[in-house]
Amino acid sequence: MTDAFTYAELDKILRGSGHSDAIGMSAIDGLIAALVAAPSFVHPDEWVPLVFGGHQPPLDENSPELRVVKTIFNRYNEVSDILADRPQAYRPIFMVDDDGSIVVRDWAVGFALGIGLRATEWGKHILLTEHRQALVPILVYCEGELDLLPDMPAAEKCRQAAAHAEIAHAVAAARAICNPYRAAEARRQPVKRRRANSTRQ
Repeated sequence: MTDAFTYAELDKILRGSGHSDAIGMSAIDGLIAALVAAPSFVHPDEWVPLVFGGHQPPLDENSPELRVVKTIFNRYNEVSDILADRPQAYRPIFMVDDDGSIVVRDWAVGFALGIGLRATEWGKHILLTEHRQALVPILVYCEGELDLLPDMPAAEKCRQAAAHAEIAHAVAAARAICNPYRAAEARRQPVKRRRANSTRQ
């Protein structure tokens, strides 16, 4: 049986020494949060390659790639369970700078990447509706990647960005808003579409 890495081990493997701009566990966690909260299911075959430079990884038994994927799926299922059963307990995985300050941008870029995979659905159900306000604590960090707050003054964006503690609540709120649409989508799918996968819908 191939064991998963710890999240810290995976982050070190992906980013390594001197590669702080590479995708790491925090960005993956943001991506996972968007996937779990999204109004539409995204199959792992579509998003897992994003972690591997756009390529589907070889998943040979005992391979490092398989261990990486297992670690990512573990976090996906963990986030899915928490948001479904005890959303108040959800906590994002943020990076911490050398001086101990919390770095949110990596996580937010991952979340924006997840939004981009189902941009139409996110727009229809949240981003182009009054529900967009629920995601402000996240969206303020996405400027330059996916600026969804073009009308908000820069000073207000700075003020909102200081409230990163609200991000966990924003993810839980997005999941609550989107879950009825996701459930309806699942009911419309043929049985074979809902076969058991490594990650949960």
